Amino acid sequence: MKKLQLTVLACAATLLGGCASLQEASSSLSCMLSRVTNSADPGCGPGGGPATAVSGSQNERFARLQAALDQETQQAQSMQAQAVQAMQKLPAKQRAVAGPVQTRTVSIADGQSGQAHQMRSFSALTVEMPLAAKGRKEYTQAMNVLKELANELADNRGSSSIVVDQSDEDVRAGRVNTATGTTQSKGGKPVTVIKKIDTGLPAGVERYTIEAGEIRGKL
Repeated sequence: MKKLQLTVLACAATLLGGCASLQEASSSLSCMLSRVTNSADPGCGPGGGPATAVSGSQNERFARLQAALDQETQQAQSMQAQAVQAMQKLPAKQRAVAGPVQTRTVSIADGQSGQAHQMRSFSALTVEMPLAAKGRKEYTQAMNVLKELANELADNRGSSSIVVDQSDEDVRAGRVNTATGTTQSKGGKPVTVIKKIDTGLPAGVERYTIEAGEIRGKL
């Protein structure tokens, strides 16, 4: 998995002094996020996280969790940029366009003290995909990156969604696939595909929104 593996973790691990290597830091933070979101990773041991993932003072535990959540947001932004970049050599009207990256504040309780902390977390991002590029290898490459992001978020959070907004004109003309359904990530987590008509969306464009599952649980 690519989640939680960018170099910022080295800084987090150094500051918090809890891990001996970058690989161990990635594993620890990943397991912590898995535990908090009730999507336990079998590789993390009982409870979804090793004792080292939640050891230390309350402030240290939440600092580590915030580092994991920030890393998840950075990974999503990076993959959005990869998807858009994959189509940059196509004609202007066939290129993907990045939309906003959204975050939300969630309340997470400390399992030891019972106190709740407000944490910044990734919520969703969008990419507009032109129908004129369908069938091109660049389009397929971009879509594969978005699907990979949805799968990684599902493994992080326990679930994710791909919401596809389509124009009324394209739907009525049969130019788009309106099928919905649920697949599973490599970790066996659900990834739900939802299709919606957006009357404000121009014909010839589909808007893909990759949404992370909600965070529930205690640290």
